[in-house]
Amino acid sequence: MTCLIFCGGFGTRMNNGLPGVLKPLIEVAGKPILSHIISIYYTQGVKNFILLGGYKIEDLNQFAINNSNPNINISVLDTGIGTLTGGRLLQAKNLVKEEQFLLTYGDSVTNFSLKNCIKLMVEKNANMTISTYRRKLEYGVLEINENDLLDKIYEKTFSVPINAGFYILNRRVFDYIESENESFEINVLLRILNDKKNKIGVYELSFWHPMDTPEDRESLNKTLIMNPNILFE
Repeated sequence: MTCLIFCGGFGTRMNNGLPGVLKPLIEVAGKPILSHIISIYYTQGVKNFILLGGYKIEDLNQFAINNSNPNINISVLDTGIGTLTGGRLLQAKNLVKEEQFLLTYGDSVTNFSLKNCIKLMVEKNANMTISTYRRKLEYGVLEINENDLLDKIYEKTFSVPINAGFYILNRRVFDYIESENESFEINVLLRILNDKKNKIGVYELSFWHPMDTPEDRESLNKTLIMNPNILFE
């Protein structure tokens, strides 16, 4: 099964609002977060990776050269600087040969289980799967009634299921991308969901950690150093 990884963004939140180091190549626990992501899949039998790049494409190409070997194939597709995620994915259409493929982002890690995710798809008769993680909100949540009066307060105990960004997709997904100037998350996923021919399974993760900001990186670095096997549990 082929795994596509979005790696082309500017990473402005990580770099104080300005383009800087290519985020997937920022090191946590001694190696680039992209290496951790590839390891999550590789340990489960995935050996073909396509990095959807754009910004600092030369650095991404060098990563692929340094990390490819006879047991793993890592290639880079230059999808352009500033291209939205829907457009990046569309450009990979002719490179994906299987009926199902994997997709994720180059800035978060999880203990994603491919075996369990496929099992869920079979049980639910789903043709695609989206992963979710229940994330606790940092602030209190108010429940307000129709008269604009307060009914309930959930003080830092409220969690919401978020899109954790680890997908199993069907090749049909390319039919829902209308142009390269649209977002996979905002535009394409909504079209897929609105087409009742599709059945999207929801796979809940027990661990997920993003790396959007320097604070995220510090937290993730500590987590992986303290528990290096957390991604494989």
